[in-house]
Amino acid sequence: MQKLTFTDPFAARRPKFIANTLFLIAVMLLYPLAGGLLFLLVSGGSLDPFSLLHLYKGMLPSIRLIQAVGQIFLLALPVVVMAGWHTRHDHAFLPGSLPFLGIGKRVDIGLVALAVGGIFLLQPLLYTITAFQDYALWPALGSAGKEVIRQRDLMEAFIRELALVRSVPEFFFVAFVLALTPAVCEELLFRGYIQQNYTRSMSSGSAVLLTGSIFAFFHLSAANLLPLALLGWYIGYIYAGSGNLAIPFVAHFSNNMAALLLFFFTERTHLDGAIESKAVLGSPWWWLVVAGSLWLFAVVIRRFAARAAKSFS
Repeated sequence: MQKLTFTDPFAARRPKFIANTLFLIAVMLLYPLAGGLLFLLVSGGSLDPFSLLHLYKGMLPSIRLIQAVGQIFLLALPVVVMAGWHTRHDHAFLPGSLPFLGIGKRVDIGLVALAVGGIFLLQPLLYTITAFQDYALWPALGSAGKEVIRQRDLMEAFIRELALVRSVPEFFFVAFVLALTPAVCEELLFRGYIQQNYTRSMSSGSAVLLTGSIFAFFHLSAANLLPLALLGWYIGYIYAGSGNLAIPFVAHFSNNMAALLLFFFTERTHLDGAIESKAVLGSPWWWLVVAGSLWLFAVVIRRFAARAAKSFS
């Protein structure tokens, strides 16, 4: 893995490992708490968004707005404030602060294409892990496994309601809320700030693994913990290799947008559950797809590392 070697003019004021972790814990605790309070204000005192979405479709715009506002003010804004503090500027959107977050470098389109290609090549493996968990892991855990599945189904139902669109303008608003805003805010926090600072406290590889693991836990989904960790490690890798936050942002956004389009497609064609986990895992053709995608993924990783190293030289 490419270790960042550029001169850091802000090293003297970077937080140490413990301070960085405390900042992250504070953000992760405040985010769901503040989100719940915002929802209470909109819903008139109810904390059951799933039933309210079904009963009051008029609440959809408000709940979508809460999603976007919560991420902007509770994930991105603290990063902006802290970046300004580190660089001794009033805020991060000044020439001296932007490099701290990995923003402002020339974007290599080739690196972007490779990063996005890697995201899509990972999907067969991620789906296989999910299918294996559904077929073997969750049933083996008994009541605990049933609860994991129940929570996942509730969250997917909630997201489907949020992603349901009836017009082109509404689709773009949903894409802003569920694809663009999370990609920007989460990359600013996890890669631009947290991984950046952890890299100053440990090796680049350790920072990627730790940040990606925290990224997975942040989403509060036991059913998707391992797939999200793999996704977080990959996005962390492409940031460590490029040092340019725009590249993981585009990769993250592409992943979110593909998931949103899949939700939209299955909602309209009622294809949910058409392929059972057992059937997928028992198909030789599927394993050929997984093997082929992983081979191509390894090729992409090698080319990304070579191109990123060349851009650093």
